[in-house]
Amino acid sequence: MNSFRLIAIYSLILLGAVFCKPISERKQPPPTLEQLASEDLNLNGEQLANAYCATCHLKPEPQILDKSTWKDKVLPDMRKRMGLYLEEDFGTIMPIDMDVPKGIYSDIPFINKDNWEKLKTYYLDNAPDIPNPQADKASINLGVPGFEIVRPKFTNFYPDLVTLLRVEPSSGKLWLGHRFKSIFVLDPSRNFQILDSIATDTAPIDIHWDKSSNSFELLTMGVMDPSNDSSGVVNEFYKSGQDWKSKPVLENLKRPVNLEYADFNGDGILDKVVCEFGNHVGELSLYLSNGDHWEKQVLKNSPGARRVVIEDLDDDGDLDILVLMTQANEGFFAFLNQGEGEFREKILLRFHPAFGSSDFQFLDVNQDGLKDLILVNGDNADLSQVLKSFHGVRIFLNQGDLDFEPSWFYPMHGASGLEIDDFDQDGDQDFFVLSFFPDQNQSPKQNLLYFQQNEKMDFQAYSPVIEEDSHWLTMTKGDLDADGDLDLVVGVFEFDDLYKQPQEAWSPIVVFKNQKK
Repeated sequence: MNSFRLIAIYSLILLGAVFCKPISERKQPPPTLEQLASEDLNLNGEQLANAYCATCHLKPEPQILDKSTWKDKVLPDMRKRMGLYLEEDFGTIMPIDMDVPKGIYSDIPFINKDNWEKLKTYYLDNAPDIPNPQADKASINLGVPGFEIVRPKFTNFYPDLVTLLRVEPSSGKLWLGHRFKSIFVLDPSRNFQILDSIATDTAPIDIHWDKSSNSFELLTMGVMDPSNDSSGVVNEFYKSGQDWKSKPVLENLKRPVNLEYADFNGDGILDKVVCEFGNHVGELSLYLSNGDHWEKQVLKNSPGARRVVIEDLDDDGDLDILVLMTQANEGFFAFLNQGEGEFREKILLRFHPAFGSSDFQFLDVNQDGLKDLILVNGDNADLSQVLKSFHGVRIFLNQGDLDFEPSWFYPMHGASGLEIDDFDQDGDQDFFVLSFFPDQNQSPKQNLLYFQQNEKMDFQAYSPVIEEDSHWLTMTKGDLDADGDLDLVVGVFEFDDLYKQPQEAWSPIVVFKNQKK
Protein backbone atom coordinates (compact mmCIF):
# COMPACT_ATOMS: atom_id res chain seq x y z
CA MET A 1 0.00 0.00 0.00
CA ASN A 2 1.27 3.48 -0.87
CA SER A 3 1.17 5.12 2.58
CA PHE A 4 1.74 8.63 1.24
CA ARG A 5 -1.22 8.35 -1.15
CA LEU A 6 -3.40 6.88 1.61
CA ILE A 7 -2.52 9.77 3.96
CA ALA A 8 -3.43 12.25 1.23
CA ILE A 9 -6.79 10.60 0.65
CA TYR A 10 -7.57 10.44 4.36
CA SER A 11 -6.64 14.07 4.90
CA LEU A 12 -9.09 15.15 2.21
CA ILE A 13 -11.92 12.94 3.42
CA LEU A 14 -11.59 13.72 7.11
CA LEU A 15 -11.81 17.42 6.39
CA GLY A 16 -15.36 16.53 5.30
CA ALA A 17 -16.71 19.86 4.20
CA VAL A 18 -14.01 20.36 1.60
CA PHE A 19 -16.03 18.22 -0.80
CA CYS A 20 -19.00 20.54 -0.61
CA LYS A 21 -17.02 23.60 -1.66
CA PRO A 22 -16.74 24.76 -5.26
CA ILE A 23 -13.78 23.23 -7.03
CA SER A 24 -12.18 26.66 -7.29
CA GLU A 25 -11.95 26.80 -3.47
CA ARG A 26 -10.28 23.42 -3.01
CA LYS A 27 -6.59 23.21 -2.24
CA GLN A 28 -6.35 19.98 -4.22
CA PRO A 29 -8.78 17.86 -6.24
CA PRO A 30 -10.78 15.08 -4.57
CA PRO A 31 -9.57 11.51 -4.98
CA THR A 32 -10.87 9.63 -8.00
CA LEU A 33 -13.07 6.56 -7.82
CA GLU A 34 -10.06 4.50 -8.83
CA GLN A 35 -8.03 5.88 -5.92
CA LEU A 36 -10.84 5.28 -3.44
CA ALA A 37 -11.35 1.72 -4.68
CA SER A 38 -7.65 0.91 -4.35
CA GLU A 39 -7.45 1.66 -0.62
CA ASP A 40 -8.80 -0.10 2.46
CA LEU A 41 -10.66 2.91 3.84
CA ASN A 42 -11.78 2.75 7.45
CA LEU A 43 -14.45 5.46 7.20
CA ASN A 44 -17.96 5.98 8.48
CA GLY A 45 -20.96 6.46 6.20
CA GLU A 46 -20.83 10.26 6.11
CA GLN A 47 -17.12 10.27 5.30
CA LEU A 48 -17.70 7.76 2.51
CA ALA A 49 -20.49 9.92 1.10
CA ASN A 50 -18.25 13.00 1.24
CA ALA A 51 -15.57 11.13 -0.67
CA TYR A 52 -17.53 9.20 -3.26
CA CYS A 53 -20.13 11.85 -4.15
CA ALA A 54 -17.47 14.51 -4.71
CA THR A 55 -15.85 12.49 -7.49
CA CYS A 56 -18.78 13.20 -9.84
CA HIS A 57 -20.85 16.13 -8.54
CA LEU A 58 -21.76 18.21 -5.52
CA LYS A 59 -22.69 15.97 -2.61
CA PRO A 60 -26.47 15.79 -2.00
CA GLU A 61 -27.40 15.92 1.67
CA PRO A 62 -29.68 13.14 2.99
CA GLN A 63 -32.38 15.63 3.98
CA ILE A 64 -33.23 16.65 0.40
CA LEU A 65 -35.19 13.43 -0.32
CA ASP A 66 -37.36 11.08 1.69
CA LYS A 67 -36.22 7.62 2.80
CA SER A 68 -38.30 5.74 0.25
CA THR A 69 -36.94 7.72 -2.70
CA TRP A 70 -33.36 7.24 -1.54
CA LYS A 71 -33.86 3.53 -0.87
CA ASP A 72 -35.85 2.52 -3.95
CA LYS A 73 -34.67 4.93 -6.64
CA VAL A 74 -31.57 7.04 -6.13
CA LEU A 75 -29.22 4.86 -4.09
CA PRO A 76 -29.62 1.73 -6.28
CA ASP A 77 -28.74 3.77 -9.36
CA MET A 78 -25.75 5.35 -7.61
CA ARG A 79 -24.52 1.90 -6.57
CA LYS A 80 -24.79 0.51 -10.09
CA ARG A 81 -22.93 3.50 -11.50
CA MET A 82 -20.07 2.58 -9.17
CA GLY A 83 -20.13 -0.97 -10.54
CA LEU A 84 -21.54 -2.76 -7.48
CA TYR A 85 -24.31 -5.23 -8.30
CA LEU A 86 -26.13 -7.27 -5.66
CA GLU A 87 -28.51 -10.21 -5.57
CA GLU A 88 -31.46 -7.81 -5.38
CA ASP A 89 -30.66 -6.60 -8.91
CA PHE A 90 -31.51 -9.91 -10.54
CA GLY A 91 -34.68 -9.56 -12.58
CA THR A 92 -34.53 -5.74 -12.65
CA ILE A 93 -33.82 -3.47 -15.61
CA MET A 94 -30.08 -3.18 -16.08
CA PRO A 95 -28.07 -0.41 -17.80
CA ILE A 96 -27.56 -2.57 -20.87
CA ASP A 97 -31.36 -2.64 -21.27
CA MET A 98 -31.61 1.18 -21.23
CA ASP A 99 -29.39 2.15 -24.19
CA VAL A 100 -26.75 3.47 -21.79
CA PRO A 101 -23.34 4.07 -23.40
CA LYS A 102 -20.41 2.10 -22.08
CA GLY A 103 -18.59 3.80 -19.22
CA ILE A 104 -21.59 5.47 -17.56
CA TYR A 105 -22.07 2.44 -15.32
CA SER A 106 -18.75 0.93 -14.32
CA ASP A 107 -17.88 -2.63 -15.31
CA ILE A 108 -15.78 -3.01 -12.16
CA PRO A 109 -16.81 -2.20 -8.57
CA PHE A 110 -15.39 1.03 -7.13
CA ILE A 111 -16.90 0.39 -3.70
CA ASN A 112 -17.16 -2.84 -1.72
CA LYS A 113 -20.36 -4.14 -0.17
CA ASP A 114 -19.45 -3.26 3.43
CA ASN A 115 -18.63 0.35 2.59
CA TRP A 116 -21.74 0.60 0.47
CA GLU A 117 -23.90 -0.53 3.37
CA LYS A 118 -22.35 2.16 5.60
CA LEU A 119 -22.94 4.85 2.98
CA LYS A 120 -26.50 3.67 2.40
CA THR A 121 -27.24 3.59 6.13
CA TYR A 122 -25.97 7.16 6.50
CA TYR A 123 -28.47 8.39 3.91
CA LEU A 124 -31.43 6.38 5.19
CA ASP A 125 -30.82 7.23 8.85
CA ASN A 126 -30.70 10.96 8.11
CA ALA A 127 -33.42 11.27 5.47
CA PRO A 128 -36.95 12.37 6.44
CA ASP A 129 -39.76 9.82 6.35
CA ILE A 130 -41.76 12.00 3.96
CA PRO A 131 -40.65 14.82 1.63
CA ASN A 132 -40.00 18.10 3.39
CA PRO A 133 -42.84 20.63 3.07
CA GLN A 134 -42.42 23.96 1.35
CA ALA A 135 -41.32 26.84 3.53
CA ASP A 136 -43.83 29.57 4.28
CA LYS A 137 -44.10 32.02 1.41
CA ALA A 138 -45.86 35.24 0.55
CA SER A 139 -49.53 34.81 -0.29
CA ILE A 140 -50.69 34.48 -3.88
CA ASN A 141 -53.38 36.79 -5.25
CA LEU A 142 -55.93 35.51 -7.75
CA GLY A 143 -55.92 37.07 -11.20
CA VAL A 144 -53.09 38.66 -13.17
CA PRO A 145 -53.35 42.48 -13.01
CA GLY A 146 -53.13 44.26 -16.33
CA PHE A 147 -53.72 41.20 -18.52
CA GLU A 148 -56.73 39.77 -20.34
CA ILE A 149 -56.57 35.99 -20.73
CA VAL A 150 -57.73 34.48 -24.03
CA ARG A 151 -57.64 30.86 -25.19
CA PRO A 152 -58.14 30.68 -28.96
CA LYS A 153 -60.02 27.70 -30.36
CA PHE A 154 -59.32 26.17 -33.73
CA THR A 155 -61.71 24.19 -35.91
CA ASN A 156 -59.40 21.23 -36.51
CA PHE A 157 -58.83 18.36 -34.10
CA TYR A 158 -55.15 18.02 -33.26
CA PRO A 159 -53.08 17.01 -30.21
CA ASP A 160 -51.97 19.75 -27.80
CA LEU A 161 -48.22 19.10 -27.95
CA VAL A 162 -46.47 22.46 -28.28
CA THR A 163 -42.66 22.32 -28.22
CA LEU A 164 -41.78 25.82 -29.44
CA LEU A 165 -43.29 29.32 -29.29
CA ARG A 166 -41.71 32.47 -30.73
CA VAL A 167 -42.95 35.84 -31.93
CA GLU A 168 -41.25 36.68 -35.25
CA PRO A 169 -39.77 40.18 -34.79
CA SER A 170 -40.41 41.71 -38.20
CA SER A 171 -44.04 40.63 -38.65
CA GLY A 172 -45.33 39.96 -35.14
CA LYS A 173 -46.62 36.55 -36.24
CA LEU A 174 -46.63 33.70 -33.72
CA TRP A 175 -44.66 30.61 -34.74
CA LEU A 176 -45.70 27.40 -33.00
CA GLY A 177 -43.64 24.21 -33.08
CA HIS A 178 -45.42 20.88 -32.61
CA ARG A 179 -44.05 17.56 -31.44
CA PHE A 180 -45.57 15.86 -34.46
CA LYS A 181 -42.94 17.41 -36.75
CA SER A 182 -44.58 20.67 -37.75
CA ILE A 183 -44.41 24.44 -37.46
CA PHE A 184 -47.56 26.56 -37.69
CA VAL A 185 -47.49 30.29 -38.43
CA LEU A 186 -50.38 32.07 -36.68
CA ASP A 187 -51.73 35.59 -37.21
CA PRO A 188 -52.54 37.27 -33.87
CA SER A 189 -54.46 40.07 -35.64
CA ARG A 190 -56.99 37.55 -36.98
CA ASN A 191 -57.65 35.48 -33.87
CA PHE A 192 -54.52 33.41 -34.50
CA GLN A 193 -55.64 32.13 -37.87
CA ILE A 194 -53.21 29.58 -39.33
CA LEU A 195 -51.34 31.25 -42.20
CA ASP A 196 -48.85 28.51 -42.99
CA SER A 197 -47.65 25.09 -41.90
CA ILE A 198 -44.15 23.76 -42.41
CA ALA A 199 -43.08 20.12 -42.13
CA THR A 200 -39.97 19.43 -40.02
CA ASP A 201 -37.83 16.32 -39.56
CA THR A 202 -38.50 15.98 -35.80
CA ALA A 203 -39.85 18.15 -32.96
CA PRO A 204 -38.86 21.85 -33.36
CA ILE A 205 -37.22 23.36 -30.29
CA ASP A 206 -35.47 26.63 -31.26
CA ILE A 207 -35.63 29.05 -34.19
CA HIS A 208 -33.65 32.02 -35.50
CA TRP A 209 -34.82 34.17 -38.40
CA ASP A 210 -32.71 35.95 -40.97
CA LYS A 211 -33.66 39.53 -41.79
CA SER A 212 -37.18 38.48 -42.78
CA SER A 213 -39.59 35.65 -42.09
CA ASN A 214 -38.81 34.11 -45.50
CA SER A 215 -35.69 32.35 -44.22
CA PHE A 216 -34.74 30.91 -40.87
CA GLU A 217 -32.65 28.28 -39.13
CA LEU A 218 -34.50 25.68 -37.10
CA LEU A 219 -33.16 23.43 -34.36
CA THR A 220 -34.94 20.08 -34.06
CA MET A 221 -34.35 17.68 -31.17
CA GLY A 222 -34.38 14.28 -32.79
CA VAL A 223 -35.80 12.02 -30.09
CA MET A 224 -37.60 14.27 -27.61
CA ASP A 225 -37.88 11.76 -24.77
CA PRO A 226 -34.74 10.99 -22.71
CA SER A 227 -32.32 9.42 -25.15
CA ASN A 228 -28.66 9.18 -26.13
CA ASP A 229 -29.65 9.44 -29.77
CA SER A 230 -27.74 11.81 -32.09
CA SER A 231 -30.42 12.78 -34.59
CA GLY A 232 -30.78 16.48 -33.76
CA VAL A 233 -30.35 18.85 -36.70
CA VAL A 234 -30.00 22.53 -37.54
CA ASN A 235 -31.77 23.08 -40.86
CA GLU A 236 -31.86 26.22 -42.98
CA PHE A 237 -35.34 26.90 -44.36
CA TYR A 238 -36.03 29.28 -47.23
CA LYS A 239 -38.97 30.18 -49.43
CA SER A 240 -38.93 28.99 -53.04
CA GLY A 241 -42.03 30.44 -54.62
CA GLN A 242 -44.87 29.35 -52.36
CA ASP A 243 -42.99 26.33 -51.03
CA TRP A 244 -40.54 25.91 -48.18
CA LYS A 245 -37.22 24.22 -48.90
CA SER A 246 -34.63 23.14 -46.37
CA LYS A 247 -31.06 21.95 -46.19
CA PRO A 248 -29.04 20.68 -43.21
CA VAL A 249 -26.49 23.00 -41.62
CA LEU A 250 -25.47 20.88 -38.60
CA GLU A 251 -26.33 17.22 -38.09
CA ASN A 252 -25.86 14.38 -35.59
CA LEU A 253 -26.58 16.57 -32.57
CA LYS A 254 -27.22 14.91 -29.20
CA ARG A 255 -30.81 15.85 -28.31
CA PRO A 256 -30.18 19.61 -28.66
CA VAL A 257 -32.38 22.16 -26.88
CA ASN A 258 -30.85 25.63 -27.44
CA LEU A 259 -29.01 27.41 -30.25
CA GLU A 260 -27.32 30.81 -30.02
CA TYR A 261 -25.23 32.87 -32.45
CA ALA A 262 -22.21 35.20 -32.30
CA ASP A 263 -19.13 35.93 -34.39
CA PHE A 264 -16.29 34.53 -32.29
CA ASN A 265 -13.56 34.39 -34.94
CA GLY A 266 -14.18 37.81 -36.51
CA ASP A 267 -14.87 36.61 -40.05
CA GLY A 268 -18.24 38.34 -40.30
CA ILE A 269 -20.16 35.05 -40.16
CA LEU A 270 -22.21 34.16 -37.10
CA ASP A 271 -20.85 31.07 -35.35
CA LYS A 272 -23.17 28.74 -33.44
CA VAL A 273 -23.26 27.53 -29.84
CA VAL A 274 -25.42 24.44 -29.36
CA CYS A 275 -26.68 22.99 -26.08
CA GLU A 276 -26.68 19.27 -26.82
CA PHE A 277 -28.60 18.22 -23.72
CA GLY A 278 -28.47 14.49 -24.45
CA ASN A 279 -29.21 12.13 -21.58
CA HIS A 280 -26.31 10.08 -20.22
CA VAL A 281 -24.02 11.77 -22.73
CA GLY A 282 -24.19 15.28 -24.16
CA GLU A 283 -22.09 18.30 -25.05
CA LEU A 284 -21.85 22.05 -25.07
CA SER A 285 -20.53 22.69 -28.56
CA LEU A 286 -19.18 25.67 -30.47
CA TYR A 287 -19.30 25.55 -34.27
CA LEU A 288 -16.89 28.03 -35.86
CA SER A 289 -17.30 29.02 -39.50
CA ASN A 290 -14.38 28.09 -41.72
CA GLY A 291 -15.05 28.73 -45.36
CA ASP A 292 -17.64 26.25 -46.58
CA HIS A 293 -17.81 24.15 -43.41
CA TRP A 294 -18.15 24.33 -39.63
CA GLU A 295 -15.40 23.32 -37.22
CA LYS A 296 -16.76 21.77 -34.04
CA GLN A 297 -15.18 22.56 -30.69
CA VAL A 298 -16.53 20.74 -27.63
CA LEU A 299 -16.48 23.16 -24.71
CA LYS A 300 -17.96 20.76 -22.17
CA ASN A 301 -18.28 17.02 -22.67
CA SER A 302 -21.20 16.46 -20.30
CA PRO A 303 -24.97 16.06 -20.60
CA GLY A 304 -27.49 18.65 -19.47
CA ALA A 305 -26.53 21.88 -21.27
CA ARG A 306 -29.84 23.75 -21.16
CA ARG A 307 -29.32 27.37 -22.20
CA VAL A 308 -26.44 29.70 -23.05
CA VAL A 309 -25.96 33.46 -22.98
CA ILE A 310 -23.17 35.00 -25.07
CA GLU A 311 -21.71 38.20 -23.62
CA ASP A 312 -18.44 39.77 -22.54
CA LEU A 313 -18.60 38.41 -19.01
CA ASP A 314 -15.15 39.54 -17.85
CA ASP A 315 -15.09 42.96 -19.57
CA ASP A 316 -11.98 42.20 -21.61
CA GLY A 317 -13.47 43.10 -24.98
CA ASP A 318 -14.32 39.67 -26.38
CA LEU A 319 -17.31 37.34 -26.21
CA ASP A 320 -17.67 34.70 -23.50
CA ILE A 321 -20.24 31.97 -22.94
CA LEU A 322 -22.43 31.46 -19.88
CA VAL A 323 -24.20 28.09 -19.65
CA LEU A 324 -26.65 26.41 -17.28
CA MET A 325 -25.90 22.70 -16.86
CA THR A 326 -28.85 20.70 -15.57
CA GLN A 327 -27.87 17.03 -15.48
CA ALA A 328 -26.01 15.48 -12.49
CA ASN A 329 -23.23 18.09 -12.21
CA GLU A 330 -25.67 21.00 -12.16
CA GLY A 331 -24.64 24.62 -12.06
CA PHE A 332 -23.61 27.78 -13.88
CA PHE A 333 -20.36 27.67 -15.80
CA ALA A 334 -18.58 30.46 -17.68
CA PHE A 335 -16.32 29.83 -20.65
CA LEU A 336 -14.02 32.83 -20.81
CA ASN A 337 -12.57 33.66 -24.20
CA GLN A 338 -8.77 33.55 -24.15
CA GLY A 339 -8.40 34.32 -27.86
CA GLU A 340 -7.29 32.09 -30.73
CA GLY A 341 -10.28 29.81 -30.17
CA GLU A 342 -9.31 28.98 -26.59
CA PHE A 343 -11.74 29.15 -23.66
CA ARG A 344 -11.11 28.82 -19.92
CA GLU A 345 -13.87 27.20 -17.87
CA LYS A 346 -14.86 28.91 -14.61
CA ILE A 347 -17.40 27.48 -12.18
CA LEU A 348 -19.79 30.17 -10.94
CA LEU A 349 -22.37 28.17 -8.97
CA ARG A 350 -22.89 24.46 -8.35
CA PHE A 351 -26.01 22.56 -7.28
CA HIS A 352 -26.63 19.01 -6.14
CA PRO A 353 -27.85 16.47 -8.75
CA ALA A 354 -31.50 16.48 -7.58
CA PHE A 355 -31.74 20.28 -7.72
CA GLY A 356 -33.71 20.23 -10.97
CA SER A 357 -32.27 23.30 -12.73
CA SER A 358 -34.52 24.10 -15.68
CA ASP A 359 -34.05 27.57 -17.16
CA PHE A 360 -32.52 30.97 -16.48
CA GLN A 361 -32.12 34.54 -17.65
CA PHE A 362 -29.23 36.97 -17.20
CA LEU A 363 -30.64 40.43 -16.42
CA ASP A 364 -30.19 43.30 -13.98
CA VAL A 365 -32.98 42.76 -11.44
CA ASN A 366 -31.96 45.21 -8.71
CA GLN A 367 -30.88 48.03 -11.06
CA ASP A 368 -27.29 48.27 -9.83
CA GLY A 369 -25.80 48.06 -13.32
CA LEU A 370 -24.75 44.41 -12.97
CA LYS A 371 -26.60 41.52 -14.58
CA ASP A 372 -27.96 38.92 -12.18
CA LEU A 373 -28.84 35.24 -12.56
CA ILE A 374 -32.54 34.39 -12.33
CA LEU A 375 -33.04 30.63 -12.14
CA VAL A 376 -36.01 28.29 -12.05
CA ASN A 377 -35.33 24.83 -10.69
CA GLY A 378 -38.16 22.32 -10.79
CA ASP A 379 -37.30 19.51 -13.20
CA ASN A 380 -38.97 16.47 -11.68
CA ALA A 381 -38.77 13.86 -14.43
CA ASP A 382 -35.79 11.84 -13.21
CA LEU A 383 -35.37 9.23 -10.47
CA SER A 384 -36.72 11.30 -7.57
CA GLN A 385 -40.23 12.17 -8.74
CA VAL A 386 -41.50 13.58 -5.45
CA LEU A 387 -42.44 17.10 -4.45
CA LYS A 388 -39.34 19.02 -3.42
CA SER A 389 -39.27 21.93 -1.00
CA PHE A 390 -36.21 23.45 -2.71
CA HIS A 391 -37.88 23.79 -6.11
CA GLY A 392 -38.76 27.34 -7.09
CA VAL A 393 -37.56 30.69 -8.43
CA ARG A 394 -34.20 32.10 -7.35
CA ILE A 395 -32.24 35.29 -7.81
CA PHE A 396 -28.46 35.31 -7.49
CA LEU A 397 -27.31 38.92 -7.34
CA ASN A 398 -24.11 39.87 -9.13
CA GLN A 399 -21.47 41.14 -6.70
CA GLY A 400 -18.95 41.84 -9.46
CA ASP A 401 -16.06 39.73 -10.77
CA LEU A 402 -18.50 36.91 -11.64
CA ASP A 403 -19.40 36.41 -7.98
CA PHE A 404 -23.11 35.65 -7.50
CA GLU A 405 -24.86 35.50 -4.13
CA PRO A 406 -28.26 33.89 -3.43
CA SER A 407 -30.60 36.77 -2.59
CA TRP A 408 -34.23 35.75 -3.16
CA PHE A 409 -36.18 32.49 -3.29
CA TYR A 410 -39.84 31.73 -3.83
CA PRO A 411 -40.82 28.05 -3.38
CA MET A 412 -42.70 26.70 -6.42
CA HIS A 413 -43.06 23.01 -7.15
CA GLY A 414 -41.87 22.06 -10.61
CA ALA A 415 -40.77 25.54 -11.75
CA SER A 416 -39.52 25.00 -15.29
CA GLY A 417 -39.99 28.05 -17.56
CA LEU A 418 -39.22 31.75 -17.25
CA GLU A 419 -39.99 34.99 -19.08
CA ILE A 420 -38.78 38.33 -17.70
CA ASP A 421 -39.44 41.91 -18.77
CA ASP A 422 -40.96 45.15 -17.57
CA PHE A 423 -44.48 43.96 -18.34
CA ASP A 424 -46.21 46.70 -16.32
CA GLN A 425 -43.85 49.40 -17.66
CA ASP A 426 -42.95 50.82 -14.25
CA GLY A 427 -39.19 50.62 -14.79
CA ASP A 428 -38.31 47.26 -13.21
CA GLN A 429 -38.34 43.58 -14.15
CA ASP A 430 -41.36 41.32 -13.65
CA PHE A 431 -41.42 37.52 -14.01
CA PHE A 432 -43.74 34.94 -15.49
CA VAL A 433 -42.86 31.45 -14.25
CA LEU A 434 -44.53 28.23 -15.37
CA SER A 435 -44.43 24.80 -13.79
CA PHE A 436 -44.65 21.57 -15.73
CA PHE A 437 -44.60 19.56 -12.49
CA PRO A 438 -46.89 21.46 -10.08
CA ASP A 439 -48.47 20.17 -6.91
CA GLN A 440 -51.95 19.43 -8.21
CA ASN A 441 -53.39 19.69 -4.70
CA GLN A 442 -52.26 23.25 -4.02
CA SER A 443 -54.79 26.05 -4.01
CA PRO A 444 -54.65 28.37 -5.80
CA LYS A 445 -53.13 26.53 -8.75
CA GLN A 446 -49.47 27.23 -9.24
CA ASN A 447 -48.71 25.94 -12.73
CA LEU A 448 -48.18 29.57 -13.76
CA LEU A 449 -47.35 32.53 -11.53
CA TYR A 450 -46.79 36.19 -12.31
CA PHE A 451 -44.33 38.01 -10.05
CA GLN A 452 -44.86 41.76 -10.23
CA GLN A 453 -41.95 43.78 -8.83
CA ASN A 454 -43.36 46.75 -6.94
CA GLU A 455 -40.34 47.95 -5.00
CA LYS A 456 -36.76 46.88 -5.58
CA MET A 457 -36.58 43.09 -5.00
CA ASP A 458 -40.13 43.10 -3.58
CA PHE A 459 -42.40 40.81 -5.60
CA GLN A 460 -46.11 40.08 -5.37
CA ALA A 461 -47.22 36.71 -6.76
CA TYR A 462 -50.40 36.28 -8.82
CA SER A 463 -52.09 33.15 -10.15
CA PRO A 464 -54.29 33.40 -13.27
CA VAL A 465 -57.89 32.26 -13.12
CA ILE A 466 -58.34 29.83 -16.01
CA GLU A 467 -61.24 27.40 -16.16
CA GLU A 468 -59.59 24.76 -18.34
CA ASP A 469 -56.72 23.03 -16.59
CA SER A 470 -53.71 22.23 -18.76
CA HIS A 471 -50.08 21.20 -18.64
CA TRP A 472 -47.91 24.05 -19.89
CA LEU A 473 -44.43 23.44 -21.25
CA THR A 474 -43.41 26.52 -23.25
CA MET A 475 -44.00 30.26 -23.26
CA THR A 476 -42.80 33.36 -25.04
CA LYS A 477 -43.26 37.12 -24.87
CA GLY A 478 -43.86 39.62 -27.65
CA ASP A 479 -46.05 42.50 -28.77
CA LEU A 480 -48.72 40.44 -30.51
CA ASP A 481 -51.13 43.32 -31.17
CA ALA A 482 -48.52 46.00 -31.99
CA ASP A 483 -49.81 48.31 -29.25
CA GLY A 484 -46.46 48.98 -27.57
CA ASP A 485 -46.61 46.57 -24.63
CA LEU A 486 -45.52 42.96 -24.20
CA ASP A 487 -47.98 40.08 -24.25
CA LEU A 488 -47.35 36.49 -23.19
CA VAL A 489 -48.24 33.20 -24.88
CA VAL A 490 -48.17 29.85 -23.07
CA GLY A 491 -48.02 26.53 -24.95
CA VAL A 492 -49.97 23.44 -23.90
CA PHE A 493 -48.33 20.01 -23.79
CA GLU A 494 -50.61 17.15 -22.78
CA PHE A 495 -48.77 13.84 -22.56
CA ASP A 496 -52.04 11.94 -22.93
CA ASP A 497 -52.41 13.41 -26.42
CA LEU A 498 -49.43 11.32 -27.51
CA TYR A 499 -51.45 8.15 -27.18
CA LYS A 500 -55.08 8.99 -27.96
CA GLN A 501 -57.18 10.56 -30.66
CA PRO A 502 -58.13 14.17 -29.82
CA GLN A 503 -61.77 14.51 -28.79
CA GLU A 504 -61.94 18.30 -28.72
CA ALA A 505 -61.02 21.17 -31.02
CA TRP A 506 -57.36 22.13 -31.00
CA SER A 507 -56.54 24.61 -28.24
CA PRO A 508 -52.73 24.72 -28.03
CA ILE A 509 -52.11 28.17 -26.51
CA VAL A 510 -53.22 30.55 -23.79
CA VAL A 511 -52.68 34.25 -24.52
CA PHE A 512 -52.13 36.89 -21.84
CA LYS A 513 -52.97 40.17 -23.60
CA ASN A 514 -51.31 43.11 -21.91
CA GLN A 515 -53.77 45.95 -21.34
CA LYS A 516 -51.16 48.55 -20.41
CA LYS A 517 -51.64 50.32 -23.74
